[in-house]
Amino acid sequence: MLKRPRLLILSGQAGAGTTSASLALRESLGGGEGAASVVDGRGHVSEIEGLVDRTIAAAGLGARAQELPRVLTGLTGIAGVLAVHEAAKRGEAIVWDAGETGGLLRVLALLDAARSEVASILPPLIAMQAARSLSAVDRVAWHGILAALRSVRAMLDDDGTRVLLVVLPDGGVEEFLAARIGQLSLMRTACDGILVNRVPRNGDGWPESWAEPRRHRVERLCGRGLPVIDIEHLTNDAPGETAFRGQAGGVWDVARVPRPLPDSITERDDGGFDLQVHLPGVRPDLVRAGRLGDSLVTQVSGLRRQTVLAPVLARCEIQGAGMDGDWLIVRFGRNQALWPEAL
Repeated sequence: MLKRPRLLILSGQAGAGTTSASLALRESLGGGEGAASVVDGRGHVSEIEGLVDRTIAAAGLGARAQELPRVLTGLTGIAGVLAVHEAAKRGEAIVWDAGETGGLLRVLALLDAARSEVASILPPLIAMQAARSLSAVDRVAWHGILAALRSVRAMLDDDGTRVLLVVLPDGGVEEFLAARIGQLSLMRTACDGILVNRVPRNGDGWPESWAEPRRHRVERLCGRGLPVIDIEHLTNDAPGETAFRGQAGGVWDVARVPRPLPDSITERDDGGFDLQVHLPGVRPDLVRAGRLGDSLVTQVSGLRRQTVLAPVLARCEIQGAGMDGDWLIVRFGRNQALWPEAL
């Protein structure tokens, strides 16, 4: 018997992950075997806030200095990572109820960029100062957070994971999906399918002025080339186990979209270099690229990924960047003062 894929179903859009719908989807996906878990990362926020506050105090910083680390740590993202990590131990399907998907991706981007694991969560100076006087219990808590970050990062990288996004067919859904799919691509993963709230058919008793534009939005979503699975929108606070049974098979059967290819470098005839960054499905107007020290900073819809440049590019200057199909091409020219023939 083939092993079912692990599902990571993310909301990240207000109203798309209501508790009733999430519970019903969990029951349907789990098939009565407890194989699915509902995640609400907000339950960890107060816990993380207390840990950050104690760490700031241990670093010797005053109350006014506490707000910046809170922003940098992305508390909702860390809380969501912990919740997903815990849910992964319980089942194959994870339904993230009203999850802060953007926060999750920001925290994982910090982890990818950091040369020190501690610095992936806290600014290095604060982490170094706090380590001298932080309690053993809190040190263990930070190590647990780092382990959860690594676990969720590995989950996204695993060939057996399917990432699905839950959306509402309301105004702005195309922009929301463009941003989220672009951010997932930036993090070297992809959206494998879209779950959208079902729109009533003509004659079901709903006002056509409300339903018709939503049907057209769902049709446009189907044109993206990704599987679109409609799910019944529930208003009942206690849905039955069969509420989503008709859709569960389609969710489990979603195929895995190819993930972005590794970066590559080619030398041009003029002696410069082109860095190719594979960003499939990303709209050109959402992409920005620049340099920070010896790192390339790529931004998609406000999410930044920082990657260390290869030595040959570290001795160059960026001359321009732009999308060519699914590839971001960053043009580098030699900084003559840093090349051996200039010495």
